[in-house]
Amino acid sequence: MKVMITGADGLCGRALAPILAERYDYDVIASDIRDPDNGFPFVNCDIRSPEEVEQAISGKDIDAIIHLGTLQPGLGSPDMSIDINIKGTCNILESARRNGVKKVVFTSSVWAASRGPSAPYQPIDEDITCAHEDMYDITKRMGEQFCEYYYEYHGLSAMAFRFCGYEPIEGFSSEGDILWDEIDINALAGRYLGMNSKLTNAWDLTQAFRLAMESKDVQHGLFLIGVGAPFAQEEAEDLRNTPLLVLEKHYPGVSDFLDEIGQDVPAITFWYNTQKAEKHLGFSPKLSLYDVMRQYYENMRRVKL
Repeated sequence: MKVMITGADGLCGRALAPILAERYDYDVIASDIRDPDNGFPFVNCDIRSPEEVEQAISGKDIDAIIHLGTLQPGLGSPDMSIDINIKGTCNILESARRNGVKKVVFTSSVWAASRGPSAPYQPIDEDITCAHEDMYDITKRMGEQFCEYYYEYHGLSAMAFRFCGYEPIEGFSSEGDILWDEIDINALAGRYLGMNSKLTNAWDLTQAFRLAMESKDVQHGLFLIGVGAPFAQEEAEDLRNTPLLVLEKHYPGVSDFLDEIGQDVPAITFWYNTQKAEKHLGFSPKLSLYDVMRQYYENMRRVKL
């Protein structure tokens, strides 16, 4: 598969490209306003320009586009956010349509719907009523709507990831396995305690996009991608007041585990339901909190031997 990655010089783009190419034999084209200098063919493209986007995509027989290029929250002026996040996304989708690209995966954000504690219900899922707090949120929601439009009116396979984010933790192998001599176990355990639901490693990140691109059954949709939690709405008050008791209910033995590693448990005020991505795309992070606990004790036993 030939795939173009926009925003290829960013954190996610740099993590995705090598695994797609080396592990799955993808033909990767990197596109950005800066050359990531990572050994992949590079196309300099400012997505604000329809002409540059068309030149970047046309004639290359691209099968799929991972659209990561964005202006992050808090950066630039509102009109710059509109130009990059709204017009830029539209330029990508329109050129993809004209040039026969089979699928576009747009990276939206959970902030397109809610900033978390202000959500009308928990857990936060794809059906939540959107409540925007700044220009970034609005531009990401509009990108999702563009994907809907191009699918419904032009037949372009376009899906949106409502992305929790990617904040890699040191101590993972290239295939998402824990390197126990290197892992920051407290940082890792913290990802399963609710609010920081960002993906932890490049393997998980890559699998989400790969599964979306390769799916023959799913041609469109909105998917929440991150580290989900199994908690129910009825547990919201207890998660704010006695979170450890709720965690113990879902993960027996977690109290002793968190105590052993010296991990505090903050009040959990919001969390995410990622079951739609698991059901339809087959994606979930490689490791659950239960897996981390089990492997931790197995490693401790090996060390003692």
